[in-house]
Amino acid sequence: MISIFTGDVSVTAVLSATKDDKARIARELKADHSLDLKVDDFPDEIVFERQQRFERGDFKQSFFSLRTLPKIKGPKERRWQDPAGKERVILRDLIYGFTPDIAYFPTFVFDFPETIFLTRRGRLVDRFYTRVFQDILDYDGQGHTIQKDIVGRVRAEPLVVPWVQFLSSWLRHEDRPKIQHVMDRAGAAVTKLVFGRWNEIFGEDTRGKEVIITYETVQGEKVDDKGVRTPTEEHDVYAKFQIRDGTRRFNVNDRSLGFRWFFAFMLFTQFRVARSGSRPLLFLFDEPASNLHAAAQQKLIDCFPGIARGEHTLAYSTHSHYMVEPKWLEQTFIVTNRADAPVSSVLDAVSLDDESLDIKVTSYRSFVNEHPSQISYFQPILDRLQVVPSRFDMREASVVLEGKSDYYILRYAAKATKQVDLPLLPASGAGTFGSLAALHAGWNLNFLFVLDGDRQGKTERERYISDYGMPANRMVTIDELVPGVQMIEDLLDDHALDCIKAELGLCARPDKSQIRRFFQERLASDTITDLGKGFIDKAAAFLRSLKERLA
Repeated sequence: MISIFTGDVSVTAVLSATKDDKARIARELKADHSLDLKVDDFPDEIVFERQQRFERGDFKQSFFSLRTLPKIKGPKERRWQDPAGKERVILRDLIYGFTPDIAYFPTFVFDFPETIFLTRRGRLVDRFYTRVFQDILDYDGQGHTIQKDIVGRVRAEPLVVPWVQFLSSWLRHEDRPKIQHVMDRAGAAVTKLVFGRWNEIFGEDTRGKEVIITYETVQGEKVDDKGVRTPTEEHDVYAKFQIRDGTRRFNVNDRSLGFRWFFAFMLFTQFRVARSGSRPLLFLFDEPASNLHAAAQQKLIDCFPGIARGEHTLAYSTHSHYMVEPKWLEQTFIVTNRADAPVSSVLDAVSLDDESLDIKVTSYRSFVNEHPSQISYFQPILDRLQVVPSRFDMREASVVLEGKSDYYILRYAAKATKQVDLPLLPASGAGTFGSLAALHAGWNLNFLFVLDGDRQGKTERERYISDYGMPANRMVTIDELVPGVQMIEDLLDDHALDCIKAELGLCARPDKSQIRRFFQERLASDTITDLGKGFIDKAAAFLRSLKERLA
């Protein structure tokens, strides 16, 4: 239990080092510390460990260690040796300096503060936005800093006086308009970048809207360990963000939750990425855009590649299928708990004990291959790939197929043969056409129902004709369209199946579910893989026959 836990909690990170990385580390170690690094024995993977030590639930000490120790030697040493003592710390800090900065977007920033203290005063959210504000100043490119051009002016030596005396001096001080000039430049930068991106992503005209940043000074104070506040003669300054729309002004926090999230997100990401000379960044987001509606979520992920450009990287977790981009499935991971953990309800999941926790992270492809029956874990991804027509025109002539596998294969074939004008709709099996057959008969719709050419397909065809009064020319089996082909999968010859096997990295010929997944992923990523002339010829003939029957 946490109240009596005694021991260490550790997090280990494994970093990959390129040949150029090793050479740069060796050069800096030699130039700054007169130490030689044995580059030839430098491993490609470097391990760091951060530990926190607890005693009966109380935090005691933190450790940060380099677990991979390359050989070094000093200027007067002839033999290579492991670093020790001060040399180990030097090597740890030097190598860590080459790692990307981690930029974590915490959930508390959704509540955009009405004021942001630019001094050490204030809450955690103030300190977060103080760093963001400095990013804005860096982006402006004028060399302004919060300390030098804002706080330093307010706390200049002649102004370190009691509050009443400060006020009388500050009201006529020449630095007041200089600070506002810095604020105005920051406001112009935010307006251009944030509203520009808003217009690009959501297609809304933002002309006439701008971000106004003002500042105020307040009496300085300090807080002791017991929380007692006492006035000081070094006074504080805060910034205030507002949105001006024509003659009206609004605090950012008065806008919708979705806008506040987007505003904070743009401030956090766009200015950090735009800074020149910035180290590579790893952006971490937990459930991003959860406060935006579905369409906005789908549009927002379109801006992620702009954040993760160059050497920058972006990683995020989500439960929303709108935030899953099918083109990124190869970079997607499934996070699961151990199979026997109780998950019968939300309350059970909240109250899991430590013994029930065994979190696993598996790549999407590996998980699907290893656990084909546990679809609940990757259902958000499957949802994103399912067929959800945005418009269903009941009067349009359509081809109704037995299921999703038939749909995915024929959609792919239509793309590969450039016959994309064929309207295809998936059902849920040969025996599930009843409702659609009734609609077809009752509303005189123009559907063509396609069933497998096996025994079940032919039996169901006769049933729909006799029970629902379906015209015989509206019910067709696959073997009637292409001789020798009973099921859609029969369009795939040996060469095509070998291609799918290689693409999915399988050890054996793909089964029906794996074939379906192959076509799902290729459609989602808009990728056409050459499956050979045999597949193309059969598929083209099948689609032509469908068009003729539909007409």
